[in-house]
Formats: sequence, C-alpha cells, structure tokens
Amino acid sequence: MQIKRLSAKIDEFSLPASVVMDASVAIPTVKSKWYMKYGEHAYYFMDFRTLKGLRIRIPHLDIIRPGWQRLRKAAKKQGKHVSMFRPLTLRYHYRFNILEQIMLMTVPHTVTSIGNGRFIVNLWSWCGYLEVDTVTKTVTYHTIDEVDDDSVLGSQQWFDPQTKDLYAMSYSLSDSVGRIDNPVHSVAFRIFKHKLGENGTETVWRGELSDYMHDILINESRQYCVVCELGMYLDEKKDIIPSKAMVIDIKNKKQWVIDHFIVAAHAFFDPNVPNIVYFSNHNFEFEHSNIIKLLEKGGYSVKFRGPASIYKYELTPDGPREIGVFTQDDFFRLTNMHVFKHRNLKIIAAMGFPDVIFLINADSMSFIRKITVKDPISLKHFYSRKPALIGTIAPSPDGEKLFVQTTGSFQIVDVSTGNPEYIRDYFFRHVCFNHMLALNDSKWEQKEGK
Repeated sequence: MQIKRLSAKIDEFSLPASVVMDASVAIPTVKSKWYMKYGEHAYYFMDFRTLKGLRIRIPHLDIIRPGWQRLRKAAKKQGKHVSMFRPLTLRYHYRFNILEQIMLMTVPHTVTSIGNGRFIVNLWSWCGYLEVDTVTKTVTYHTIDEVDDDSVLGSQQWFDPQTKDLYAMSYSLSDSVGRIDNPVHSVAFRIFKHKLGENGTETVWRGELSDYMHDILINESRQYCVVCELGMYLDEKKDIIPSKAMVIDIKNKKQWVIDHFIVAAHAFFDPNVPNIVYFSNHNFEFEHSNIIKLLEKGGYSVKFRGPASIYKYELTPDGPREIGVFTQDDFFRLTNMHVFKHRNLKIIAAMGFPDVIFLINADSMSFIRKITVKDPISLKHFYSRKPALIGTIAPSPDGEKLFVQTTGSFQIVDVSTGNPEYIRDYFFRHVCFNHMLALNDSKWEQKEGK
C-alpha cells in the first residue's frame, strides 16, 4: 500500500452535559457547500464521555485523484473509453454516467475502529481507505500500489482486536467494467487480511464471485466469515439479478453461496449466538438522474421493487439454514440495521424510508413498533429545501439510545419512548452518510496505557 498524509480542516466543538454517557460515535458523510453538493468529505467524531467532538473535512477531489487512472486502465481493458470531457453520454453500472459512477465509488461508506482513537474510513469501491487518528488529528490515505492497476477494495473492513488483523475484500475492476454489457460476466474476487501500514497480505479466499462487495464480518468464534454483494444488476426482463452472499467456514475450509436475496447488502451476527446471522434484503435499485437533478439533490434516485426484508440464518456444518424472516408492506429501503440487547429484549433496529425506524423482535422476527424521526421545521433552511431524510442509525452500547443521522441533523433518540433527547443542527445539507459506528471506546484524549 502507498501511504500519503492528507491535508484536512479540523474543527472542534463541545457537546452539552445532558448527553454524557460512556459512548462515542463516528459518522462519515459528504457535506454540501453552497456551490456544490459533493464538495467535501466530512467525518464527525463525538465523544459523549468527554463531551468533545471533531469535524474533519477533506476535499472530495483529493479522494478521487489516486484512482482516476486505475479506472481508465480498467475500462480500456474492456474496450471502453473513460473521459471527463464526455461524461454525460456514456453509461456505466446502473445506467449511471461517469459523474454518477465516480461519485458513488468515492463516497465514504463505513467506519472501522482500530483502537486508541484511530478509525478506518472505507470508501464505497475505490482504490484505498483513510486512516483517521483523533488523538494526533491526522488523516492518511492508504492506496493500492500502482503496479496493481486492476483491483479496488470493497466497502467494508473488519478489525480483529485480538490479532490486530484487518480483513478486507478486493475485486477486479476490469472484470467489473465487463458486467456493464454482460451482467453475468465473472469477476475475480479475493478476501485477505493484513496489518495496517504493512504491504504483506494473507489470502483467506480467492475465486470468482462478484463486484461491489459491500460487507465483511467474522463471528465471535472466528469460524465463520460472511461477505455480501450490492448487486442491483438487471437481466433481459429488467428484473434484478439476486445479489450473492457467501458464508465461509474458515476452520473447515468450506464455503456456501446464498443467491436468492434481491439486494443482499449487509449482514449482522447475533449478539448472543455466534452462528446466527441476519441478512438485509434491500429490494431497491439505483436509477440514473439527469445532471440538473443530480447536482440539486446531491444523491441518487432509487426505485423500490417492493418491501424490504430481513432473513435470519443458522450457520451449520452442512451450510446456512434459513430459520426466520421479517417483512412488512411499508418496510422500504433498509440501508441500515443493527441487532442489540435492550434491557431483556433482543431487538433489530432497521432504517426505513423516508424517516422511520422499525423495531423488530430478533428472537421471533415479529414487529414491535415504529419510531418516526423528523427534523424540526427550523432545520428546513435555504440550503435544505426538501424535508430531511434519515440516513444512518446505530444503538448505544448499553442499548438505551439510538443515534440517528439525517440530512439535516444528528439526533439521540430514546429507544423506550421514541423521543429525541438531543438534536444537533447542521447548516449545510449532508448526504451519503451510509453507516455510523457507535462504540464504548470513548477515551480519545489519551493513548491506550497512559
């Protein structure tokens, strides 16, 4: 990997005493400017123990530049020409133009905590990831070596605190470009583990699977690794080709592919039973937007193909076995879900569209209730003319609160009552916040062992 220090603008802010708790959050977003919706990345870190927060801003172009030539080379291998001088005529994945495609691939997607106030910000599908150190207040960009011009990383990494290994995914970018004309084109895919800042990697699995690999996680016993694809490719009948989710039994060298979810973007292991896993089935597709609408919204248009669903699986020596499912007629989008303990109840909190959180009993896979999250009218300011949309959620470590990010605010919502207890207003609209991380590592002001 190549490592480069990025220039970042860092602002500190204070949080009110009313929100003190042993918890912290990290939220990756794209922040609008008055002249551009995709002007810069903005990462928010809030420590509710010290009541301190950081906002780290990086120009979006600094994220894009290292991968531009890699994308051009990969497209050339498939007989396609990538040029910013004719971005509106060519079509890429999801019928996107080149501007939409690069915007999608370079937005921040997830955050991985690696301890001592350090975090990995994973991009959607680009050639690197960012390391943020909230103690030294520095940002470094880790990018794949230029000699390896045919792979990009998946949207997530998983950190093993016991071994200090980062588990990651990569796939062939030129194979991915080949899927534009042929959605069933095979894609070389790899799961590997590595140490932060070191060049050496160890392959966990290698073969042909898919592109736009979106999630990776390993259960508590370190036996099962699960990876998920964000597909949304259409067949000749314009139906979505089901995404792939792969389960790997690391100890026994076995693997199984589940391919009947519409969009199997994410998975979550049960907090009590290490061989129980929940899969989210989004059931929507991206749609191309004209350039005016794209620049105005600063986000993507989606088309719902019906309600979303959550599948519950048991991982057995003979393979994954479905043991439950939840869906509901008004359950749409489902871009975030978490499984956690709230007092004596195991709950799935799942984000619905446009401003709803579904609470589901994880044991019975039955509906509990909904929480509606809305920004106050005062937040619908000039730069955010449309109502704010919910974007990402995460439960507090004690299961009592839900942290919620919308396009106009950050909120702390009480799980029992559904009422907001704190709202932090954003002046400019925020988009593409994707996945927030909540954790109880809230000692950013000092190094471990100090």
